[in-house]
Formats: sequence, structure tokens, C-alpha cells
Amino acid sequence: MKKTVLTFTLLFALISGASFAQQNPKTRIHQVGINFSTLNSFGLHYKTGNEKTLLRLSFLSLNLGSSAEWGKPEDSLDYKTQNYGAGFRLGFEKRVQVVSQLNFIWGLEAGLNYTYNKQSAEYPNSNFTRTEWHMTPLVDVVIGLTYTIANHLVVGVEITPGIQYSFGKVKNITETQTSENTTSSFGFGFNNNAAALSVAYRFGK
Repeated sequence: MKKTVLTFTLLFALISGASFAQQNPKTRIHQVGINFSTLNSFGLHYKTGNEKTLLRLSFLSLNLGSSAEWGKPEDSLDYKTQNYGAGFRLGFEKRVQVVSQLNFIWGLEAGLNYTYNKQSAEYPNSNFTRTEWHMTPLVDVVIGLTYTIANHLVVGVEITPGIQYSFGKVKNITETQTSENTTSSFGFGFNNNAAALSVAYRFGK
């Protein structure tokens, strides 16, 4: 199952890029910006094309952070967590003008997310470590609005409902045993609880 979904995702991305290149041999617009949905989930995007159709390429950073806690000297508790993730998206978007400078956008994109999480706890008489990673190929529908200011600054908001398949491994290590499990899940719906915001600079027209 996971191989099929991953193959479909990569094939979709390649076909989208190739089709767009054939339809738009001479691009006129370039757009570079940053997008974010929460403080620890953000990314960079690049778009190129004409006034009606743009090729989209995004690189994302997900859930980046680490923390540590220490107990009192008598209990010697030491607890640490570390997590990070990254991903990419490739697809296209169509623009439909609503009023001057305001566009409704829709499109499709495919991509892949990778996340890693590690938790460790050291007690006076025992230690515990849990590590897990997940790979998530996905296909999204893009729906949103963009507003262009002074023909160069583009502010946008969008939601990306879609389908995704996640697989990975979880490993637990204690003083007496080590266990490793494979996980998988399939989902349909919204990737984020809130809409993603973006700010970009447009040039090349």
C-alpha cells in the first residue's frame, strides 16, 4: 500500500511539472515567499507561470523544537524531547479574478512529509528512550484567495484538503527490553486546523 501511494505521489508531481512546462514554455511571472500555519510550521515557496496558471514548489519545516526538564537533586529526573520535520510540495494553481487585485485560486499538489521525534527519561534506577519517524506521501486540493499590492506584494490565504498515507516505526528502549513496531495510517480531510497564510514578492511581469 505504502509503495503504491508513494509511487502515485511522485508520478503526479512529475506529470504536473512536465505538463506545465509544455504548456508554458516562456514564463512571465516569478513569485517567492514564505507561508505558515503555526509558529512551528512554516515554509518557503516559489511559483512561476502566467496570470492564469502557476507552477507551485514549496519546502516546509514542521514541528521543529527541543526541550529538557530536570528534577530535584534527590530524584535525579532528567527528561528530554527532540522533534523536527521537513517536506515538499509540487503542483499547479489556477487563478480566477474576483475583483481588481483579488484572485480566487484552486489547484492540485503532491508531496511528502518526514517527521522525527525522540523522548528520553532518566530516573534514579532506570532509563527509557522512545524514538519514532514517519513518512507521509500526500495529494492535496488547493483552495484560497490572494491579494496583490502595488503589483509586487502578494498576500494569500489557503486551505489544502486532501488524502495522505503515513507509515513509520516506533522504537522503545528500557533497561530490560527493546521493542520496535511499524505503524501506518490513512487519512482524508484537512491537513491543518487553520488556513495557511503567505506573503510573497512577485516580479518578472
